[in-house]
Amino acid sequence: MTEPLETELYLSSEKDELFEKGPWPKPFAFNAEVVKVFDNMVSRSVPLYREVIAGAVHWTRAYYQSKTRIIDVGCSTGTFLELLGRFLKQPAILVGIDNSPDMLDKAREKLAQVEQIHQIELICESAENCSFENSSVVVMNYTLQFLSLPQRQKLLLAIYQGLVPGGLLFMSEKIRSCCPQFQETITRHYEAFKTKNGYAQNEIERKKEALENVLIPLNEAEQLQMLKQSGFQYIESLIKLHNFVSFVALKSD
Repeated sequence: MTEPLETELYLSSEKDELFEKGPWPKPFAFNAEVVKVFDNMVSRSVPLYREVIAGAVHWTRAYYQSKTRIIDVGCSTGTFLELLGRFLKQPAILVGIDNSPDMLDKAREKLAQVEQIHQIELICESAENCSFENSSVVVMNYTLQFLSLPQRQKLLLAIYQGLVPGGLLFMSEKIRSCCPQFQETITRHYEAFKTKNGYAQNEIERKKEALENVLIPLNEAEQLQMLKQSGFQYIESLIKLHNFVSFVALKSD
């Protein structure tokens, strides 16, 4: 039996007020200004964020193979790797990839304690230029959606090829509904979720405008097809709320 995790995440307390007043980043970019408040932003903007991170840790522990790598693509401030490092029993190679130097600076601070147990590698590079060789688990939460469609397929194929037999991809994405009426309802519920978490309507609208043509979601069927075309034989959706979903995809033996 897998013991329950204490899922208190290591998150910066700096409040996200980036879109409240004055100029705001447009288009949205993961620069120093965003990185400063990113932990607060993502935890208030992504439904079930804590459950997704905890779920990624559970699945990583279940599928990790000794002497292989665990890779977090788009690791941001290192929240997943930090939680994983606390609960992974044996020393492991934990790799974080992010193309934002500011994100990786935060991750280094957050992973200082974990580095006493595990080998930490933080790579400042675009994911599509990285190697995934000898990995048994790759985690990619809310990252693929920021790439162009050709880049997405190329990256998923590289991940599949780099995973060892029996390796796992845990992936979370923002998606859109095929039905315009459903999408309208989902959007209303999602914006109500953000309002409940303290965002004013003008903040919600400004961030939406900043993300336009930067974050381009697929629908769920398109996302599943992309995973299948990359070679994954078994795919399940695990966690879903509003227009956010987490998948696991297995490279069979």
